[in-house]
Amino acid sequence: MLKVALRSIRAHFKQFLLTTIAVVLGIAFLSGTLALRAVLSDTFSSLLSSTVTSDLYVTGKPIEGTEDTTAVITERIDSSLADEAKQVEGVTTAHAGASVMGVLVGADDTPVTTSGAPTLIISLDDEETDMTWVAGKRPKGGSEIALESGAMERSGLKVGDTTHVVVQGQPTEVTVVGEFNYGTSMAGATVIHMDADWLMPLAAPDGKVTSISVNVEDGADVEAVKDRLAQAMPDSTRVMTKAEMIKENNKPIEQVLGFVQTFLLVFVVVAMFVGSFIIMNSFAMSVRQRVREFALLRAVGASPSSVFGTVFLQALVIGIIGSALGLVVGAGLLQGIVALLEAAGMPLDSGVPMTPTIIVTSMVMGVLVTVVGALLPARDAAMTHPVEAMRDAGGAREKSLVLRTVLGGLLLAAGIAGVAAAWVNEGIDQRRLILGLGAAGVILGLLVLSPVLARPIVSLIGLPLRLIRPSGRLAVRNIVHNPRRTANTSGALMVGMALVCAGGTLAASMQTSTADAINTSLKADFVIQPVQSTGTAVMPAEMADEIEQIDGVATAERFTGHMVAATMPDGTQAPTTNTIVMNAAAFNKAMDLKVVEGSLEDVDATHVAVREDVDATMGDTVTLTGPLGTVQATVVAVVDPDAIRADFYTSPELAAGVGSWTRTTPTEADQVLDTPLGMLLTLEEGADAGAVRDKAEEILAPTYQYSVSNAEELSDMVGQQVNRTLAIVYGLLGLSIVIAVLGIVNTLVLSVSERTREIGLMRAVGLGKSQLGGSIVIESVLTAVYGTVLGGAAGVALAAALRKVLEDNGLTTLSIPWGQLVAMLVLSVVVGVMAALWPALRASRMPVLDAIATE
Repeated sequence: MLKVALRSIRAHFKQFLLTTIAVVLGIAFLSGTLALRAVLSDTFSSLLSSTVTSDLYVTGKPIEGTEDTTAVITERIDSSLADEAKQVEGVTTAHAGASVMGVLVGADDTPVTTSGAPTLIISLDDEETDMTWVAGKRPKGGSEIALESGAMERSGLKVGDTTHVVVQGQPTEVTVVGEFNYGTSMAGATVIHMDADWLMPLAAPDGKVTSISVNVEDGADVEAVKDRLAQAMPDSTRVMTKAEMIKENNKPIEQVLGFVQTFLLVFVVVAMFVGSFIIMNSFAMSVRQRVREFALLRAVGASPSSVFGTVFLQALVIGIIGSALGLVVGAGLLQGIVALLEAAGMPLDSGVPMTPTIIVTSMVMGVLVTVVGALLPARDAAMTHPVEAMRDAGGAREKSLVLRTVLGGLLLAAGIAGVAAAWVNEGIDQRRLILGLGAAGVILGLLVLSPVLARPIVSLIGLPLRLIRPSGRLAVRNIVHNPRRTANTSGALMVGMALVCAGGTLAASMQTSTADAINTSLKADFVIQPVQSTGTAVMPAEMADEIEQIDGVATAERFTGHMVAATMPDGTQAPTTNTIVMNAAAFNKAMDLKVVEGSLEDVDATHVAVREDVDATMGDTVTLTGPLGTVQATVVAVVDPDAIRADFYTSPELAAGVGSWTRTTPTEADQVLDTPLGMLLTLEEGADAGAVRDKAEEILAPTYQYSVSNAEELSDMVGQQVNRTLAIVYGLLGLSIVIAVLGIVNTLVLSVSERTREIGLMRAVGLGKSQLGGSIVIESVLTAVYGTVLGGAAGVALAAALRKVLEDNGLTTLSIPWGQLVAMLVLSVVVGVMAALWPALRASRMPVLDAIATE
């Protein structure tokens, strides 16, 4: 039967070509995604390996509760321990290093920013040798810097140029005196070296650093030196090898990459699911056209299992070939993505080949999806009785839709019930899970019920097209008379459009809800905040003071952010918790935090406000821990803010006692807000808002890090972020749309082949080539519009339900993007026309006499 299967594939090569292409696209997406994850992992691992080059590292012990987390936070240690480490037998060098985030101003006098990657300013010790110098010399003093080769290229600077570096909000004029590299990609990070003697007082004013790098003598036993060093260091420290340091630093990166891979694999699953429609439809139509062939095989002695095996083997061969080609296309796709990321400023190590694991996983998935898609058609072929098949002129057996109607109705009803239950019952347990299951039931129910819905919906949509005679009437008739084929063809497009329209509705609702929330909660006239792409920002105290003195400014409320560890009332620990530090009562007048319980007037050195969805209530005690100490704080207010969200809202007094794990903070309460993260400006009545804004921007210009925005501009910024995210989602969903288009093309091609004799007879009685082509085009357009209408309606309804479930998370307003939905409908018409061009041309060129003579 293998020989029969292979000959059948060769004889019907065109029938299986688009099926194979669908498998190729799905596997290319899968293998490319898995390989991209491997490339990203290897790039960041290489980055860490190149920058973590010392033999040993002395660090503080992990903060309690963070030992087994992905983001391990350690106590800072005294930089003077480097001198003690040098006295240990076997140690050659030991130096305390420090780094801060800042801004590098490029040759075009704009900040150098790439793909959100940070700008790191790292102290360079005289004994540091773990890099390759390309040109120039080591920087000395605060007026010289050395740039990593990638940063040098992106900035447009060269050795000898003068520019500015912003460190902790303070711009400093510097000269580029050197270029170096680590021998690997920095993944878009801008790395700057400055003299340790100049940078250390800024980065570690209290003399505390995160680690001390230690190198051992050549030939020395690293483990033995590690033991001696551990004995010499205080109990509050730990000694780690290079490998241990890299592994710990790599944990948060691997976690992020895991999320990225999961996100991408969701779209891979969608693409494979959509591709399965093409596979099943292709084999079903192929089996229907070759039913006499199978009947003859049965007549000459082939058993039902042999016929089943023939179709099964065809699917197996197509799956293997499609998967193998998909791996090749996936490798090309990977190189294209790497090139795009490099163009966007995030160069990667692209030399990672397809690993055996990726190859095996992709091949197995491709073959599995193809074989599963062919099982039902193979069963139909095996169960066809020879006499019945030979007697049937067309070889087609239209089955009853009763079973599908019942099953589809039950699935759809159960799905609607689940969605409705999640929609109206706010207190129901596992509300989101119930909504997810309900949504799955709705989509699957529509897919199963689609043949039943196709007849009335297409008849309604096709009413205007019936006026186009005879093409319109023929197209509507063909679709209505073949509801299964219509349903299978449009199913792939329905799923894709459901996801696209749901995403668009959620995005529009998010933008509208955010705009409403900002307009409602923001009482101040302007918000001064960091530009996200420039990293962690600090506003210099003198600039904050100048802004307060601008004519027309009534109040200027300062706020900053701290990262602390928190122990909740139930004993659970949060090692990295965001807090907003502010003068709470005054701040609330500029930005309404929406107090649910209690009063912000009571927030002080031992009392805090918490966000409503944090696991703490009025009167509870929470423990906040930072590098400067621990505070037992009582919850005196519960808030539900729409903007500037954090877990805790604390006073400067509490912040001074706790500190922050991510920045050096003052120990005096009256100094905590001297260098704020941002400010809220409220103007005097009648003040010139434009003049105030211009003056504030002039003051902040040297930082290259801050923007001045009003409520409308803040809403626009959020909308742009949502649109960028949505563009990525649409791009990923685009593959499923492409596969859906292939499905329509494939079905039309097979349909033309299936109706060869019918087409010949219509041509013989006077149907023109353009009329025949128009009929096929209209049939394709109706199929695409049907899938779009069904999927779009389902997507909008499910998005509305999800918006209701997420209402407490800020999605307060349902906004349906009618313009986008109309664009999707227009796109479906274009898709239908494009998909029909080849089949229409093929049908119109078919010789009339040959078509009539076809059996």
